[in-house]
Amino acid sequence: MSVIGPSCNLPSETSPGCGCAAKTEPGGGKAAGTAVATAVVAAACTVCCVLPFTLPAVVLASAGSVIAVLDHAHGLMTKLSIAVVLCAWGWIVWRSRTTGLKIRSTVLAAMCAATALTATAALWPVMESSVFHAVGAVKKPKPPAS
Repeated sequence: MSVIGPSCNLPSETSPGCGCAAKTEPGGGKAAGTAVATAVVAAACTVCCVLPFTLPAVVLASAGSVIAVLDHAHGLMTKLSIAVVLCAWGWIVWRSRTTGLKIRSTVLAAMCAATALTATAALWPVMESSVFHAVGAVKKPKPPAS
């Protein structure tokens, strides 16, 4: 009896050589391809079927939270807007005087629109009840703070 094991034979057409195992063909390729295709189809079905039902709810919830945050930040943002518009007017006038160039009409139009919008935002607490009354929307008065 040999210590090494069975004797080695030379490779032939029917048997591999000494110490070589028979080659096995990978069979996992088809299974992996099927799994990937199934995952892609499931994702497509989710996008087509579930997304139209969930997307409007998510968008409305997000819009509501953004509006609530902006409502609380109204005072600070209005003050910041006033400061930005005043600085922009100052910069435009200063650049016009130092360079001697005429201010373009498009710049004036944009700055007038920004000024009007900022003035509307600043005066909104005063105008709010009149605007809602003119539009026909009734707004409940805020309860007094205690």
